[in-house]
Amino acid sequence: MKYLLLALLGALSACVTLQTASITPVETPVPSSVVVLRGTIRHAQTGDSVWLWRKLPQYNHRTKHAVAVAPDGSFLLRLPDVTAGFDAQLTHGLIVYLSPGDSLELAADRRNFNETLQFRGRGAHANNYLVQAQRQFDFDFAGLPEKQHATANPAEFVGLVDAYHQRQLDTLAAWHFRQPLPADLVQLRRQVLDLQRGLSLLRYADNLKAATKHEPELPAGYFHFLGKLPWPAEGVDACRPALLQTVASLNGAYRYFFLVNPAGQLSAAPDAAPQLHARTTADVGDNVLRDQIIGALLANQLFDFSETSRPAVQAFLPVFRAHNHDSATARNLRYAWRTTAGLQAGSSAPDFTLHDLAGKSVSLHNFRGKVVYLDFWYSSCTPCLAEAPAGARLKKQFQGRDVVFLYVSVDRKAEEWQRAVTKFNLGGASSVHLLDPAAMQAASAYGVSVYPNYWIIGRDGRVWRSAAPRPSAGAEIVALLEQALGSKPK
Repeated sequence: MKYLLLALLGALSACVTLQTASITPVETPVPSSVVVLRGTIRHAQTGDSVWLWRKLPQYNHRTKHAVAVAPDGSFLLRLPDVTAGFDAQLTHGLIVYLSPGDSLELAADRRNFNETLQFRGRGAHANNYLVQAQRQFDFDFAGLPEKQHATANPAEFVGLVDAYHQRQLDTLAAWHFRQPLPADLVQLRRQVLDLQRGLSLLRYADNLKAATKHEPELPAGYFHFLGKLPWPAEGVDACRPALLQTVASLNGAYRYFFLVNPAGQLSAAPDAAPQLHARTTADVGDNVLRDQIIGALLANQLFDFSETSRPAVQAFLPVFRAHNHDSATARNLRYAWRTTAGLQAGSSAPDFTLHDLAGKSVSLHNFRGKVVYLDFWYSSCTPCLAEAPAGARLKKQFQGRDVVFLYVSVDRKAEEWQRAVTKFNLGGASSVHLLDPAAMQAASAYGVSVYPNYWIIGRDGRVWRSAAPRPSAGAEIVALLEQALGSKPK
């Protein structure tokens, strides 16, 4: 029966100037060119708003439509001149789908928005499907095949991914059978599911590579899916909101498996640049997306391995420039090249001033004369938190010596940062915790793009080591800190 339902779906086909939402009475019925989204947010707070990020076809960026939430939790967002259905990112990250004439009523609790969200009214069926699908699959990160079946062999894993993919398709088919979903939404959702399947397969390969520190042996044909993926040729910045999260994750997973060694570094071999460029073109196409994948690779190499990556990046630049279609990617890469020129060993470490757990202002220069082991992290970063036990051992080993363990969280919400510090026992006499909300100051100055991210700052306030080893590196990081302690200020 499930295959019959899937067959019913067929092959179906299908958003930005800033528009200001107006709070005006809603006509009944809603005109066919208008979309109305209204409702109530329980436990709303002063200053809250409801917003949509939307992609219009004639622009290469997304537009934000926003409206304030009233003191009683009510809101009304009105979008005029809607001529076709579109997907958008709603407050708290959920994807919704809106069609001309929709009049939706939303109800949710601010304290648990995604789990309590419900829709009523015209357009509710499509959006209640999306809510369930995102809860059950997209946002259930612990339930992903690569999390649930990490120890499966490659052949078994492919079968498990296919079974998971089929459950996603069956859910789509069941909702479509119950009441037809917009054709554009069905096609879009199938595209998302195909991309998610590819992401799981790539992440599994990435995990093998990272765990073994070698290029893994995978069955012949394992990567055939790459040529069938619905890659958005227009790139991440211009793709539809429903695709954005998965495509961005795919780009990172692809770069790690195919373009760098197991340690994450780009090869400096003379023939590496043309070979890697040709490989990416064959898999993704000669398009903006390919240029964004390679541009992000080169920029991240500069930021993450600033002392060792410049020759390899410099060797790649002529190939990139000869084929690049995307001016924004080129600008970002030029910025990375200029910025990291000042982050080499021996250069002055960028200073910053942030607030600690007690609300006191603390600056990096306050620790002049001591060695600083700088740790950029955030509270929901699993690899960051996995370093906590090794970090505790490292701090104990250097207790009473001139080493400061300076943690800089990029959490947006202070309460989540504070809760994680307590829960994972990250404190201690030599620990200093600072908050850099949304990575706007310190993390930006250091060009941090992956987490956790470690630096050693010498007694003289200069960069002693970028891309420093993690606490779990054991003897390696101990030796480097000992060397930094014994190094005389320049």
